[in-house]
Amino acid sequence: MAKVKVITDPEVIKLILEDTRRKILALLRNREMTISQLSEILGKTPQTIYHHIEKLKEAGLVEVKRTEMKGNLVEKYYGRTADAFYINLYLGDEELRYFARSKLKTKLDIFKALGYKFKESELLDVMDKLLKKENEYKTEISKEMEKKEDLLKDFSDEDIIHAIEWLSIARMGRDEESIRLIKKLGEILKKEE
Repeated sequence: MAKVKVITDPEVIKLILEDTRRKILALLRNREMTISQLSEILGKTPQTIYHHIEKLKEAGLVEVKRTEMKGNLVEKYYGRTADAFYINLYLGDEELRYFARSKLKTKLDIFKALGYKFKESELLDVMDKLLKKENEYKTEISKEMEKKEDLLKDFSDEDIIHAIEWLSIARMGRDEESIRLIKKLGEILKKEE
């Protein structure tokens, strides 16, 4: 199994974002499971789970890892094709850009609840640009890691994800536009005492 798999196809990203498929991928992170096991945990019919598994298989995200005979039936155990999937919502597809921006709006509600005052459109614009930069760097770093897969086999997916985050911060620290945006964010997002 691969350590990191970068997903750049907007259609595959949309497929991953569907709630049941995200839950299936999360459950398969730690162990192989059958359709009936997934069905029981998720409270969905086996037919529904089978449909989602087939979509994930077609996208190259899930595969049959092994089979076992249970009486007269062959039971298939499914697993992920990578420990960590990295997706970039800023690939130019308007639907994904809208989704990314709507996720940012939730953060604005949190800031407001904590007593921060700001001009919403200005803050949203800065956050959107920063996130786009961060995603560009994370995509580059993840692709580099894909090429050096053999060097990462002893590290957990959580450690790899954190390494990607830190490396992207380091690259943003060397990028003048990112530094300008971070400073602007600091100016806009201040709590009035």
